[in-house]
Amino acid sequence: MPEILAALSNIRTVEEMIAAFRDEQHSRRLLESMVWPDGRICPACGYKRSIALAGRDTGKRRARPGLYQCSSGDCRFQFTVTTHTPLHSTKLPMRVWLKAMWLLLQSDKGLSSVRLAEALGVSQPTAWRMGHALRLMVARENMLVGTVEIDHFHLGGSPRKRPDDPPPGRGRKGQANTDKTPVMAMVQRPTDVTPGAPSGDARAAVVTSLSARASERVTEAQIELGAHLMSDEWKAFMAIGESFTKHETVKHSSGEYVRDAVHVNSVEGFNSRVRRTIAGVFHHISPQHADLYFHEIGFRWSQRVVTGNVIRKTRHGRESVRTLWSRVPPALQLTNVFRTATGRQMRRSPHGGIIIKSAVAVFG
Repeated sequence: MPEILAALSNIRTVEEMIAAFRDEQHSRRLLESMVWPDGRICPACGYKRSIALAGRDTGKRRARPGLYQCSSGDCRFQFTVTTHTPLHSTKLPMRVWLKAMWLLLQSDKGLSSVRLAEALGVSQPTAWRMGHALRLMVARENMLVGTVEIDHFHLGGSPRKRPDDPPPGRGRKGQANTDKTPVMAMVQRPTDVTPGAPSGDARAAVVTSLSARASERVTEAQIELGAHLMSDEWKAFMAIGESFTKHETVKHSSGEYVRDAVHVNSVEGFNSRVRRTIAGVFHHISPQHADLYFHEIGFRWSQRVVTGNVIRKTRHGRESVRTLWSRVPPALQLTNVFRTATGRQMRRSPHGGIIIKSAVAVFG
């Protein structure tokens, strides 16, 4: 693994990336080291011993390069580094996949499938599925702990104006005042702000409504009950805050946005990042695939480290300490992307879309 990190740390520019991923055999070995940092693991049973089957160049048997067989007598499963991953049964070379992942991670707000297709020389539907493969691999299952901020926002544009229809929610009791898709966002504050410390995780999920029950289902799956919750005075957040060890709020309706360390500025910044990413890069995302895009945006948010602290003055003359951040190089982010690839399976649907078969990393 240290050799892999040393090789990836030298990739800074497009020319260096092309030179590093130009050889297919080297790209496959590099991918194997990132998927199996502690040695090969059978994706079917989790057995940690396997043998490499002879390739075509030996003349003993006609096995494709990179094919292994589980040494367990009850399994004997044959697999490659892409088996039971979003890259399963891919026809694209490994060097193309690594180039695509580097290009997607290089951009601050992502890369559209049209631009990725032009850069790689593949079709737009292929680039679209490659982007979703990255978004599926960067999904995180660990629970958020420590201080966690929560907030909500709406996804989508304004509906078309129809003169004969009443505005949403007007004159109808219980009807929502908007037709947009509600989204709940969660940001974990970093536990340490010393130089080199990583930032916290960020999550977002589409909810059926902004009710207390719908919000509680999201928080139960993402946030530990022992966390310190921070939110605004939204009535749903006030209800679910009773389940946590500590819950503090700021009253936006009264003009209060910061009270000592109590604020939701981090999660509101993440909400703005989501909106800017959609408006500037993807222009539109469907609610069915919105969670995948949130995985990618949240992963970018977490790939930062503290570089130092600086004292800034506000326009009123008050001094405050600001934390300076630096982004992890895209090549080094690849190790975090492929580390949990095994077990996350994605298949092509009969109509040209995608089907997520498993979103949980089984072995790794």
